Amino acid sequence: MRGFSLIELLVALAILAIATAVALPIYNAYSVRAERTGIQADLLRCAQGMERHANVAMDYEGAVDTDGDGAGDASTGLVSRNICAVDSRAYTVTVHAADAVRFVLRARAVHADSPVGRDGMLELDSRGARRWDRNNDGDFDDDGETGWQP
Repeated sequence: MRGFSLIELLVALAILAIATAVALPIYNAYSVRAERTGIQADLLRCAQGMERHANVAMDYEGAVDTDGDGAGDASTGLVSRNICAVDSRAYTVTVHAADAVRFVLRARAVHADSPVGRDGMLELDSRGARRWDRNNDGDFDDDGETGWQP
């Protein structure tokens, strides 16, 4: 007789299930880290856009283009093309606060219940301070949340 016995097939299937159970969490963690790295680059690029705006306007106010005409008309809101292009599809980037002398950019996950959403939001301000809400509690007041490094 040729072929595999039922026991041999079940053993092969069990090995495949164990390998999948080990590999899937590793892949998900890698995916979340890759998305976080991408949004960090986006935040840095948007900070450069805010600096370009301030070089022309002499302040950070009014950088956000809410009506799509290419000129800034609001101080807070989703970043617009005149500030930067956000490559991440998992995060949205907003100008959280902006006044004459400082700004705060914030990145939040598009879907809060996704693995990326459970990773917490990120911030970058005009002084270069980086914050990451590692425990995803909605603030940056906890220990270890004053940088982007894991």
